[in-house]
Amino acid sequence: MHPISSASIESLPNELLLPILEACAVPSLFSVCKRWHHLLASEVMPSLYKQIGKVHVSQGDSNKQAFILDRIYKLESSLSEKAKVNAIFRQIFTLASSLSPLEFKWKSEEKKYFTLANYFSYLLNTNRLLLWKKLPGGEEYLSREEIKHLLLEKKGELFRDWITENCKNTTALDLSRLGLTYLPPEICQLSKLRELDLIENHLTTLPAEIGQLSQLRRLDLNQNQLIALPTEIEQLSKLQGLYLNKNQLISLPAEIGRLSQLRILHLNQNQLTALPAEIGQLSELGCLYLGENQLTSLPAEMGRLSKLELLDLSQNQLTSLPAEIGQLSQLQGLDLNQNQLTSLPAEIGQLSELECLYLNKNQLISLPAEMGRLSKLQLLDLSQNQLTSLPAEIGHLSQLNNLGLKQNQLTSLPTEIGQLSQLTKLELTANPLKDIAEEIRQRFLL
Repeated sequence: MHPISSASIESLPNELLLPILEACAVPSLFSVCKRWHHLLASEVMPSLYKQIGKVHVSQGDSNKQAFILDRIYKLESSLSEKAKVNAIFRQIFTLASSLSPLEFKWKSEEKKYFTLANYFSYLLNTNRLLLWKKLPGGEEYLSREEIKHLLLEKKGELFRDWITENCKNTTALDLSRLGLTYLPPEICQLSKLRELDLIENHLTTLPAEIGQLSQLRRLDLNQNQLIALPTEIEQLSKLQGLYLNKNQLISLPAEIGRLSQLRILHLNQNQLTALPAEIGQLSELGCLYLGENQLTSLPAEMGRLSKLELLDLSQNQLTSLPAEIGQLSQLQGLDLNQNQLTSLPAEIGQLSELECLYLNKNQLISLPAEMGRLSKLQLLDLSQNQLTSLPAEIGHLSQLNNLGLKQNQLTSLPTEIGQLSQLTKLELTANPLKDIAEEIRQRFLL
């Protein structure tokens, strides 16, 4: 980072001053900039609570920022913004004092620390130390007499050089459940890292420097508060597994299509409403989990995922499927339960490797005859739809052993079901059935 003087900051117009100060990782500048203190106190400035929210969620409305901030610090939404700021800094001070015992020698003066500059300083340095203690030899170094009594900011200044000198050969790092709220950019110093585990933290963003981990094969970010992914993720050219379940993602960057070695992509339980067309460029992808999102449609380019074996689209808002889904020639498992499908494309019959198909809890009123071509299908769940009949071609599913049809509008069954020699489980409850062939009755004791 190039040095920035307080004089050069003072010369900036107001509309440029605030974003630069917010992004600046040199908190000491704030203490010498009188204009910043004036702006902070001004009635036209957002409250400190809102400014802290922007640190974690730079884009999006204030409601989203408040929602995420309250989740990070486990705050009651009914509290006033002043009470929330007090609670946030109380947690920050508690963590800081545990990592650097002499940080608050005069407790009566704590109020002077209630500034955005100091919040960012503590955010950065507490997370540096949380990470530092998990690195090989880190906790031992921090416990040295000449180090442990240093102030938090001073320790943070030592971090970059220490990690460069001591962690050159680190290949795996487990940072799960540390309470991280910010991933320090120094993570890029771990140039040989192949596995990085960040499960169950409170991360809302990833630093652009994450893209410098060029040897990374596995990145686990399940159960965080991520709103978006940095475009620099495209630089992780060797990444094979990316785990992002239970976050707050509302979109994916087009650059995700550059992860040419990616084999597993977990995105369950986010807030995705659409997928970028570039997802079709993931030529090595074998497993794609998209359950419990808000998808209303799929890009036709998904048909280009020629190695895809498992596709989870359960609990979305899909009303139709693109015809190109029939091009997923290696697909073995397809989960579409709890969507709003009213029909299926005929091309679904081209999924020659499909073994399991979940279509329960949709709005299907009929099935295409082409489904009879799914010669390897073993499980077909059609429960809780609006089916009034089944195509005779269902009798061609020679490997089918489990057929779920409960809670539909079926009044009869095609006699061809009797041809399903492998069928051992047939669920028919809650249908207005009137006409069932005797062969089927005897075989399934109906």
